[in-house]
Amino acid sequence: MSEQLSADRELVSDVVACQLVIKQILDVIDVIAPVEVREKMANQLKMIDFATHPAAADPVTRRAIQKAIALIELKFTPQKDAH
Repeated sequence: MSEQLSADRELVSDVVACQLVIKQILDVIDVIAPVEVREKMANQLKMIDFATHPAAADPVTRRAIQKAIALIELKFTPQKDAH
């Protein structure tokens, strides 16, 4: 891995790595956490007041929080089995 990455490619690589870590965390939570814990995770993120919270000042962070909420809800919403 001595290949030099451009700034854009490095950023993409970092995002992919974060997505993989998040997927692993969600998989673990899916196994060990009761439904109440999963709901609480999403609700805590939803309670962030974007008008006053410092994280909300950054549109990338705001989008990340919104995406995290969507991922938690998607991951833990019972899906109809297509088989």
